[in-house]
Amino acid sequence: MTPSTVETPGVPSAVLAARRRAEVLVDAAEVQRAIDRVSVRLSLAVSADNPLLLVVMNGGLPFGAELLKRLSFPLQLGYVHVARYGAATRGGALSWLSQHDYELAGRTVVLVDDVYDRGETLAAIVAWAEQAGAARVLTSVLVDKQVEEPRPLSVDFSALSCPDRYLFGCGMDFQGYWRNLPAIYVLPEALESA
Repeated sequence: MTPSTVETPGVPSAVLAARRRAEVLVDAAEVQRAIDRVSVRLSLAVSADNPLLLVVMNGGLPFGAELLKRLSFPLQLGYVHVARYGAATRGGALSWLSQHDYELAGRTVVLVDDVYDRGETLAAIVAWAEQAGAARVLTSVLVDKQVEEPRPLSVDFSALSCPDRYLFGCGMDFQGYWRNLPAIYVLPEALESA
C-alpha cells in the first residue's frame, strides 16, 4: 500500500512534501531480511544471559517490535525515552524524557534504537546503564550511518549501513511523522537543512 501524500487536515504540508520528494533507500523486503540477520547474531550473543532489552523511544519502537518477533528465548523488555531531534532535522541537546528504575545490576542489557549517527544519545544511555551496574551493555540499531567523524562507541549489532543522509521510515521520522513506513526513505538534500 502506498502511503497517503494527499493533503490531510492537521498534517503540515512540509511533511507530505517530504514524503512525495523522498526516494526509497532500502525497500521493506530488504529491511525485513536485515532484521532477520541481526536477530540471529543477537540471539547467539545473549540467549543464555537472561537479557533486558531496553528500546530507545520513540524511534527504536518499530525495530524493537520486529526484533521481539524473532527472539525466542526468555528476556525482559523495557524502554528509555531520550530525545535530541524534536521536530528538527539536526540533533540538539539531549533530553531525558523517561528514565525508569529498571534493575540493571548484574544484567546483560541490550539497547535497541533506530539509527546510530553521531552517537551522543546512545553513548549517554550506555553510560547510564553502566553506572546502574549492568554487567554488560550491548547496542543494536537498525541503521548504522556512515559518518566520517569519530564517534564515542561502536555499535555491537547493526542491521543496515546507510549513507550519512536524513532518513525516515522504520522508526526514523520527519518532523514527528512517517516512523510507520516499512521502508527507509532518504530526504532530498535540499530539505535536509530545513
